[in-house]
Amino acid sequence: MIVFLLIGSAIAAWPSVLDAIGTRTSGVITEKYEMVRVFGGDWFRHFEIIASYSVPGQPLEHRAICDVDEITYDSLHKGSAVVVHYLPSLLVQPFIPATHLSPCSAMASISFNTPLRYLALACVALLPILVLWRVCRIRSAVWLFLAWLGLTLAYVVMPRTEPEPQGPLPATAIVDRIVRVTKLGDEQRSNKGIPLLHPYQVVELKFVPPGMDTAVTAVDKIDENSVPGLKEGRSAAIVYDAAHPRVARLQGGTRLFPGQARTTALLFGAGFAVLVAISLTVRGLAGMARRRIGL
Repeated sequence: MIVFLLIGSAIAAWPSVLDAIGTRTSGVITEKYEMVRVFGGDWFRHFEIIASYSVPGQPLEHRAICDVDEITYDSLHKGSAVVVHYLPSLLVQPFIPATHLSPCSAMASISFNTPLRYLALACVALLPILVLWRVCRIRSAVWLFLAWLGLTLAYVVMPRTEPEPQGPLPATAIVDRIVRVTKLGDEQRSNKGIPLLHPYQVVELKFVPPGMDTAVTAVDKIDENSVPGLKEGRSAAIVYDAAHPRVARLQGGTRLFPGQARTTALLFGAGFAVLVAISLTVRGLAGMARRRIGL
């Protein structure tokens, strides 16, 4: 455990080391990307910038890549100047990062959308339970742990709607991608997860808000087929948050899937409980029968 903590600390501190001892030069933003990854019925976003810079004595330009937060991403544009710190001796190998851009942040590579923030808080709440159970040796704390585990798993698995835009403004977006979610849990394996009676869609939408020079990506979740004619590459009517344009919703889409998913999960849990009860009853009756035969 201590070894992993030391490795994690070294990785987190490495950008600061590059800033302190690396050679300082100027770079220029050449590319910027906003990427959304859909996994397990939810989605994760990160922002990436690429900058080019020159090293004295070398004819070819070098490139540095890193993740930034949303505010920094929107403030940077192609051609924007950035500060680059690099170690010349490490530029010839691909294993250890040799560069660090001044706008970059180690935490920016971790996508903290709203559900993940609550999940992080749940992990913090686990610490006192573990202290009571493992350190103070209070055995009854195991029930607190089981309750925490059940609630956390339910929160992770259950789908949620995206927040409603505040001060909504109408716009037209291009449907960039549609992901159909048909199961609770492991969507990647056909034999895992709980099948949903009412699948839903995770829709990525691209549009350029007024005052911005690049498109932003908004994500919405809707009941399957609740927006007629919704296809990748086509335009769709949306409303978006005036202050946070990445918060947007498809007009006309319905969002009944969270309640339907909860009903499916409850029915699945009740069925599982009945099977467990039947199994325990059969085992008990079989044990009684064996004892009678032995008598």
